[in-house]
Amino acid sequence: MSTAVSGTTSPNDPLLAPRVHEVTAMIDEIPDVVTIRCAPIDGPPSPFQAGQIGMVGAFGVGEAAISISSPVSEPRFHEYTIRRAGSITTALTRMRPGDQFWVRGPFGKPWNLDLDGRDILIAAGGIGLAPLRSAVYEVLKHRERYGDVTLVVGARSSALLLYSNEYEMWREHGLAVFDTIDEPEPGWSGRVGFVNEAVAALDVAGPATSALMCGPDIMMELTAQRLISADVSPDHIQLTLERNMQCGNGLCGHCQLGPLIICRDGPVVRYPSVAESLMVKEL
Repeated sequence: MSTAVSGTTSPNDPLLAPRVHEVTAMIDEIPDVVTIRCAPIDGPPSPFQAGQIGMVGAFGVGEAAISISSPVSEPRFHEYTIRRAGSITTALTRMRPGDQFWVRGPFGKPWNLDLDGRDILIAAGGIGLAPLRSAVYEVLKHRERYGDVTLVVGARSSALLLYSNEYEMWREHGLAVFDTIDEPEPGWSGRVGFVNEAVAALDVAGPATSALMCGPDIMMELTAQRLISADVSPDHIQLTLERNMQCGNGLCGHCQLGPLIICRDGPVVRYPSVAESLMVKEL
């Protein structure tokens, strides 16, 4: 059973103290995206809930907020899927098995998966599937609790479809997976178009649907509008945001979005709480 966990911490909260982790595997996913599999050197990984983040740090460089992408039920390790972008993520993605780094957390509010009897739509754009992967595994673990469960995942090209080697296994366990790419390409016989267009064409949403979303802001906004037009309650649309988090515990204010501090009030939020702010361009 999922419960909302506040991102707020006290000065003596052990989550504020970094734990040194060791890399056990580096998994190349798509160009410039790597999954780090790791475990603390001082004991088992910290328990977490699907959608929570860790503040992941490279020694001598800094730390960044990264969603934990491994299954919640995995007791041996955590995984962080990271896109190489700035100095911190570049340092992290260049690590090798045996290297060490630090993690603080987990922090934040998770996906609410207490949705017994409802249909579940998971919509992901690009690397947005990473914060949803732990939810996918948690839903599949308790597949009997839900009605139809659908994943719509989109990317600019087929080479950028994240975790594509897992789709067939997910299908075998009861998840309807539909992938789509932005533009036609040689050899691609699947869907072409954006995630919101695929959701509309598949007609997989209705009043009994709860949605989980992550991707570019415009993708989430357009998909949310499509879902609302299909009679999905706005309160049953969850999305996750990781806007420029720098502390993870609500103190620095860098991840403010309208009235929300994302690391404190999120990263998972209900659509109505960010509907007016979602289109604000991140600085």
